[in-house]
Amino acid sequence: MHVMLMTYGTRGDVQPFVALGRGLIQQGHRITLAAPERFAGFVAENDLEFAPLTDALIALMDDRLFASSADPKASRFHKITSLIALGKKARGLQDVLLDDIFKTISQDKPDVIVFHPKTFGAFAIGRHFGIPTVMAQLIPSFIPTGDYPHMGIPDLGGMGALGRCYNLLTSKLICRLLNATLRRQVCRWAARRQNGINAKDLDIVKSCRSGALPIIHAFSNAVINRPKDWPKNATVTGYWFLDDSPQINPPDPALQQFVESHQNLIYIGFGSMHGNDPGAMAEMIAKAVSLSGGSDVAAIVATGWGGMRDIDWPDNVFAVNEVPHDWLFPKVDIVIHHVGAGTCAAALRAGRPSIIIPFFGDQPFWAKRLHKLGVSPRPIKPAKLDATLLAEQIQTVLKTPAYRTTAERISHQIAGEDGINTAIAEIAAAVEAHNPPPTGSL
Repeated sequence: MHVMLMTYGTRGDVQPFVALGRGLIQQGHRITLAAPERFAGFVAENDLEFAPLTDALIALMDDRLFASSADPKASRFHKITSLIALGKKARGLQDVLLDDIFKTISQDKPDVIVFHPKTFGAFAIGRHFGIPTVMAQLIPSFIPTGDYPHMGIPDLGGMGALGRCYNLLTSKLICRLLNATLRRQVCRWAARRQNGINAKDLDIVKSCRSGALPIIHAFSNAVINRPKDWPKNATVTGYWFLDDSPQINPPDPALQQFVESHQNLIYIGFGSMHGNDPGAMAEMIAKAVSLSGGSDVAAIVATGWGGMRDIDWPDNVFAVNEVPHDWLFPKVDIVIHHVGAGTCAAALRAGRPSIIIPFFGDQPFWAKRLHKLGVSPRPIKPAKLDATLLAEQIQTVLKTPAYRTTAERISHQIAGEDGINTAIAEIAAAVEAHNPPPTGSL
């Protein structure tokens, strides 16, 4: 079976699909992974066929407008105007991404397409060519539920029928708005390209609920328990971890020695988030580490965030551009991060507590989830982040064993799941349902 995996976004959006692709290859399937062109080397290192998608939308994260919209110290007006301007740029670039998706699918014509929602055009294009499609989600965002409000909507914490009603209404409202936006984008693109794609009746939400579009969620039931009001075709598989990869080999000897020679070790990293003042952020981090325990506390800082590269760090801080989470997290005591889905998964798998600073998007949703699970203190708002507050939370986590104990319990639950093989079984079932065997066949 030729499976096309299609994803878009940052490393956290791509790595789970690489892991799924490796699992599919081990079962004898042919895999093509379509992702932003900048990940060509990463995909090739893991022995997967690669189909490039435009980097243009990802490059917007380097735009000053993106930094302004995510700057916690910017005014609300400035953030909104930056987001509007950024949205205008993104709309034009969406056509380029849809062109790449169309070209990739039409040339390869795989047996099944498994797509990330950011490549939503794959649903309409796959249907146009008669190819079964499966949506793969790293976050729960397309199926309304009464269990929790849609991300981005305030969680009022209501219990009982009234609380569930509020949660369901917020989910339905946001899903419908999102669905209408995606349909309009595909329709406009198809009309301009005159490629025969019919997206007027495109309804991802309805298709998910009816079973026409199977949907698999790559997170753990230990983190978000599958809602009972979801349709049968919506499954929670467990995480898709990339094991035995060249990316998780031990790093340079200096980092190894730093890890082995320090206790009360902390990881600090904010993924692909950008900062307007990396020097001030570096100074704040160094001060927070010092306030939290002096020479008794040490930190490994991933400097990719905000360009913190040319900084004179103190001896108890080791700076790296990036480091494999699977290798490092089991060796630290606390993970301080921006609550991206991939970092959350890696910290939970390692059984380590978190200190969390959510910036935007799905990050506040995950922040609430980790706090509710009991593996982190209350999330720190970026606008209130300073050395004193961060140091207080570091001391709290180090002195409260319950955070570590809870994280280790969840880690054991995650270890008992087989996310990749469960996902593969769901993909095979979707293909069989789309192409049922002839009556009487074996």
